[in-house]
Amino acid sequence: RFARVGELLPTVLKSIGLGQRLKEQEVLGIWAQVVGEEIAARTQPLRVDKGVLYVRVDHSAWLHELHFLEKEILRKLKEKAPDVELVRIRFGASK
Repeated sequence: RFARVGELLPTVLKSIGLGQRLKEQEVLGIWAQVVGEEIAARTQPLRVDKGVLYVRVDHSAWLHELHFLEKEILRKLKEKAPDVELVRIRFGASK
């Protein structure tokens, strides 16, 4: 019996490591929804690497504020994307 592409795709993606990468991209896509308009306007999620979400912040004054919100943001991200392993967020000011 021939398998449909849709049936094979998850297995193929997993075997080449893209399944997890796609899940990590999901986190970037839901960032604005999770943090709200004000924070989303001042930040840009860049990538997830080994459980760390890297986020660029447009002004250093926001770095301090976001460090206080990190645990709450992580909780919300994990709620919306439970298949992605996130352990922390690393905020960095843009230059």
